[in-house]
Amino acid sequence: MAYLGLLLSLLIVCCFAPGFFLVRKLRWSPLEKLCGAVGLSLVLVYLAAWAVYCLSSSYAATIQTPSFVLVSLICAGLGAAAWRDIVRLARNSAVRRALLGFAFLLVWTFTLLAMIRVYSGAGWFGDWLEHFQRSLFFIYHYPANTTIFPKSLLPARPPMMNVLAAFFLEQTKDRFEFFQVIFTFINLLLFLPCCLIMPALGMPGKRRTLLLVTLFAMSPVIMENATYSWTKAAAAFYVILAFSFYLAGWRKGDRLRTTAAFVFLAAGLLAHYSAGPYVVFLTAHYLWRIFPKRTNKWKELAGIAASSGFLLLTWFGWALATYGPRGTFLSNTAVTSSQAYNGSTPAKISLNLVDTLVPNLLRNPPALKAFDQPSAIGFLRDRFFILYQLNLVFTMGLIGGPLVLWLLSRVLRGHRAMAVTAPAPQPRRHRGQRSGRARGKAVVKVPTAARVTPGSQRGFWLAATLCCVLLGVAVVGERDTMGVPHLTLLPLTALGLALLAAAVPWQKKTLAAVVILGCLADFSLGVFLNARVESEENSSRRTVFGTLTFQGGQFGEALPPDSLSSTAWENWYRKHLYALTQRWLQEMPRQHGADPAFQEQWPMAKANLEGQRLAWARDWYGWWDRNGGEIQFLGDHLAGSDGGGTTIATAVLLSLAGALIVTLLLVRSRAVALAEPLSGRQRAVSARN
Repeated sequence: MAYLGLLLSLLIVCCFAPGFFLVRKLRWSPLEKLCGAVGLSLVLVYLAAWAVYCLSSSYAATIQTPSFVLVSLICAGLGAAAWRDIVRLARNSAVRRALLGFAFLLVWTFTLLAMIRVYSGAGWFGDWLEHFQRSLFFIYHYPANTTIFPKSLLPARPPMMNVLAAFFLEQTKDRFEFFQVIFTFINLLLFLPCCLIMPALGMPGKRRTLLLVTLFAMSPVIMENATYSWTKAAAAFYVILAFSFYLAGWRKGDRLRTTAAFVFLAAGLLAHYSAGPYVVFLTAHYLWRIFPKRTNKWKELAGIAASSGFLLLTWFGWALATYGPRGTFLSNTAVTSSQAYNGSTPAKISLNLVDTLVPNLLRNPPALKAFDQPSAIGFLRDRFFILYQLNLVFTMGLIGGPLVLWLLSRVLRGHRAMAVTAPAPQPRRHRGQRSGRARGKAVVKVPTAARVTPGSQRGFWLAATLCCVLLGVAVVGERDTMGVPHLTLLPLTALGLALLAAAVPWQKKTLAAVVILGCLADFSLGVFLNARVESEENSSRRTVFGTLTFQGGQFGEALPPDSLSSTAWENWYRKHLYALTQRWLQEMPRQHGADPAFQEQWPMAKANLEGQRLAWARDWYGWWDRNGGEIQFLGDHLAGSDGGGTTIATAVLLSLAGALIVTLLLVRSRAVALAEPLSGRQRAVSARN
């Protein structure tokens, strides 16, 4: 627990303090300072950790740890130096609501992690283990030719999240449960820029933070990306942050905000290459719509290119020097999958687009039989998992998705959703008060040609939606008949939820009831059901995952009556592989050594098991031996030998869900009551009082 407390303290300080120290004096809104500070802090910590990694010698263990500790102390020192500004920031109501919402979501996702013991869901396999190995790569300076699970080299994925994880793990423990906490914390930061961008999506100046918290907490897609240890949510955080700063820079004619937007886009690309379509769209929009009308446009463009290019060069320059052009640019799975595909690329894109927009249940129900399994709850989970994760509309919820489409149709009809955000009103100067120019500060005036109109911003959002969907599907290398929104379209899903929170007519009782019912359905069928299945693990009372057996003269897996899918078993097997293979190598000859059929087949089976174990030992450089041969999830520590601890986490989750819905209803009732006009009698009573 002490290490967990230290880890959370490091995450809070290092993900906020250094960036806030730099932006605290800027003329940004409080929420812009909060979100900008977080985005910049992650970039600064990444740059520091990456510099330490690149400069470390082969004796990294004696140099790297003190260097990381020094970076953390510097972050704490910068936070202490800016404590007055931090207190001032925390007094802002929008900032407080966003931070309280994030804190609740953190408790919520940690409760989910307390339930999860084996990752599973449709065909989801291996990413959680791959990113953990990548993080260990940067801790222990693995050789450049190390095979990353399942079978790739380091440049197949960008490094930012793994370098950040290495930074925090180096100062605590190199355990998977700590890795889960790091990735969940950073992935959940996606909530903050969604709070920031809400006024640009709905009614200007209004933020329904509590409703957004509810939509996030009960979104199967958001919770899957927060709890599953991969990096798409971190990229989505930077994409939405970039959109928010880009729109503000466009609206205000502000060079710094515009430059910050492209730096955040570069950071998103270093978190996950799925940010690429959004980089292409915003770059094209900037060059076509904004750049020609800017004063000092070449200076601004040079600043954007230099800052973003430097950030990207930290990774691509090193990778080119270490792996060469082919290893750097052609090892990504999108490239390798595209090269392996033999059909027509335009046909593949068209079919993937249709499969992404039309639910599989309507297109090809027999394809779902591939996920049949003995477990009834696993069967049900996988059906809804595919519906939520692999269809763009329903990524925003069973009811939320259609409501978002309805809100988008209102945009096309000229309603106020996604209208331009009005600038904050400036305080009136009193007589004798000097203007900004008189105090020696230039007053920035937005040129008439650069001003944003409601129509232009509606056009921006329409173009962004269409282009990013098309580009997001086009860059997918494989042909996936189930749909591909999970690969590149998470930012659009998060923006859809922010639009729903900001623009739905919340004062109408019927629509409010529909939204809440949709949240309850998504929680029950997507969030809770998935966590319930992922809590399954072999225990002293029950066997869920079968082990190796020799029956009827052949090797096979002993399937329990309620076993989950083969993909779930693969994830479970990788969790225990090193210890399991050692146990099987010892137990199988003792149990079946007298069987002639076993004696005939055992040499080949033994060689296969020893090969897997040796490969695991070779590519992980002793980590399995140091950690008991198995990966421990956070949920394993709380479950106990009989799995009873999962029941407690389940009860806590259900209590949190109930409290969230009740609070949302109470806050809505109060807001509606305050908005209703007073009757004649009420006005008379109010006047007398």
